[in-house]
Amino acid sequence: MAVGLLVGACAGPRDAAEVESASQSPAPRHVILLTVDTLRADHTSLHGYPRATTPFLQRLATSSTVFDHAIVQWPKTGTSFASMFTGRYPESTGLTHKAALRIPEELPTLPESFRGRGFRTVAVVSNAVLSKELGWDRGFDEYVETWAGSQTEDPVEYRALLHAGRVNRLAFELLDRHRDAERLFLWVHYSDPHAPYILPPERDNPFLGDELFEQAEPTHVDLEGTSGKAIGDATDLRFYRAQYDANVLEVDRALEAMVAELERRGLWADALAVITADHGESLGEHDLYFEHGPLPYNPSARVPLLVHGGGAPAGLRVGEAVELLGLAATLQRAVPRLQLDGAMLREGRAWPLHPDPSSSPDVSGAAARVEAEPPLAFAGAGRGGRRHFRSVQDAVWKLVFTPPRDAARSRPDDFELYDLKADPLEEQDVLDAHPDQVRRLRAPLLAWMERTAAVAPAATDDDEASDPEALRALRAMGYVQ
Repeated sequence: MAVGLLVGACAGPRDAAEVESASQSPAPRHVILLTVDTLRADHTSLHGYPRATTPFLQRLATSSTVFDHAIVQWPKTGTSFASMFTGRYPESTGLTHKAALRIPEELPTLPESFRGRGFRTVAVVSNAVLSKELGWDRGFDEYVETWAGSQTEDPVEYRALLHAGRVNRLAFELLDRHRDAERLFLWVHYSDPHAPYILPPERDNPFLGDELFEQAEPTHVDLEGTSGKAIGDATDLRFYRAQYDANVLEVDRALEAMVAELERRGLWADALAVITADHGESLGEHDLYFEHGPLPYNPSARVPLLVHGGGAPAGLRVGEAVELLGLAATLQRAVPRLQLDGAMLREGRAWPLHPDPSSSPDVSGAAARVEAEPPLAFAGAGRGGRRHFRSVQDAVWKLVFTPPRDAARSRPDDFELYDLKADPLEEQDVLDAHPDQVRRLRAPLLAWMERTAAVAPAATDDDEASDPEALRALRAMGYVQ
């Protein structure tokens, strides 16, 4: 493991003076955004999952700030990144429902802002919904698509183009070409946990037949007629969950290699690094298999989030709910020279990277942020412009607005309430048992729905990919039939 991370691993919990000193660190010269497609928080050992899926992230956590309840604003790739890059809710921009979409030119984005303030902006992406053709290269000096030159739309063959090892090789080559950059904004996007959960041919799955596998009941999954999900003739849900977990481990190894390479190049010590995911994945919860986007529940909405460097306290675990939408506001605080457009800061709340020194230690010994009212995270979900779910949650309670199928107005039974501590998979609606929590959360949810009541615009030809390479990649990942 790299030397800098070992030093962080040996550091103990930090007292208030140390945290204050860290908050006065000079602005970082490098901003590193490492993102993982389809990575749900509760399948990472970082967040207590029994399989060792993310040993590197667990080690990195000792020198980072970790947010235990980070919520995406819509569990689809394009929609989620559009919120992160513009600082706006999908509902307020109309950028909802679709995985592949184009950010309107009139909305300023983070990459444009970094480039405008003297940063070299470079990226490697492995999901074709983030293609140049759809404008995702806007603001980047160089933008590498891992599927470039591909002639396949076969899901198995295509996996070789998105595996994390290939992503890293392309990223290292990219860094070679930009080694002279004084300031750097680097975005690397991995896609290994995305269906189909096929491992590189040289990798064995360490989780097949393990204790978790054997303890679970065999469950038949019917994938006939689905696009890009089945692996051979396998039908056992235990197999697919183990395959998903093995791909999480694969990307954890790649993140370790990436951070080691950034350290070797001298880009890590004075960097602010954010590691997160665009959304999670349903692995059978609520009868949704190997998919994300249609439903508002936390298997798809809750993701890992770590911030390293840039004054972020080492070893801090933040338990309150935060929104990925807050990326822009967080980076503005850490990199004042950014001077982001005010519209990018109007809706998002910066992540609490600097705790209240008077707060009490949590069970791990790191300082915890204390507020009179728990912060709330808002999100949407839905498929194809039909039903549009909305939700609000803190770290304990979640209220979901379920749109009626046959009426335009909400009724009392159009809501669901979940106790996330007792029921993290949101399987038991406890609406009737906790009217006080319903009242507490209903008012802010309805107010947010009213503020962000934009209607998604009709799709145009410009919103759809037509480039043959991009279309083949989208078919291989199951986005286009």
